[in-house]
Amino acid sequence: MRLPPIDLSRENTFGELTYETGGQYGPIMGDYLAFIVVHIGSATIEADDRVTRLEAGQCAFSLTHERYNYIAQEGTFSHVSWCDGRPQNAGWLYQEAGKFAPFIDATPQVQTLMQLGVDLGIGDRDSRSGLREALTNALLNAYIYEAGVLAAEKPVPQTILRARRYLDEHFAGDLTIEHVAEQVRVSPQYLVSAFKKHMGMTPARYLWRCRVDYGAHLLQRTGLSISEIAYKVGYKNPYHFSRQVKLAFDCSPTELREQARGA
Repeated sequence: MRLPPIDLSRENTFGELTYETGGQYGPIMGDYLAFIVVHIGSATIEADDRVTRLEAGQCAFSLTHERYNYIAQEGTFSHVSWCDGRPQNAGWLYQEAGKFAPFIDATPQVQTLMQLGVDLGIGDRDSRSGLREALTNALLNAYIYEAGVLAAEKPVPQTILRARRYLDEHFAGDLTIEHVAEQVRVSPQYLVSAFKKHMGMTPARYLWRCRVDYGAHLLQRTGLSISEIAYKVGYKNPYHFSRQVKLAFDCSPTELREQARGA
């Protein structure tokens, strides 16, 4: 699928950055397009209502109407390259964006286009702006193509997609693997093995990731107490929630909230 070129004549940049001990880029408000390649370390991207966790070797595509925020894990070293811009007259792109994977493995083609843009420099209003815009459009098409190839090479059974969707929609409930397996009409043994094969983790691990990611989102975006958030996202006690936040973000819930407020 090749998309028509998008107008990025305003604020279209490429660059790279090293975070020695974590950090944050954003929040950026309004219509915004961003590609991120994580070369070293890990990161979290908040794009409107979607939260995406990235590891080294992965690339993310984000298209937001309201708010974008990039967070490098506190206390860890990371290195990333980026391409961003303010898309103009691209309503059709926003309509299609939900069909694109939020992240993929950073393929050689994607990394090459990103590096070409980085080599041009960061400036947004110079004689090379047209080339940056062309590279950004090429990067968008490469990302969509590579995402399609990766999906075709590793087809995910509909049963596993339904299980993932069920976990996404019901993670705050009192779920068991047996219950989820019953919902998608497979045995618990098959669900665990097939889910891990295609999703890279067990259903239980995916469930806890959903809970801690949404819990972190509520910590940073609401005034709910830590206890209220813990119960709201499916933990049976605040201590367990706090422990999972510490493991995922290397800081306490209170520290995570203070970091967001200090941004």
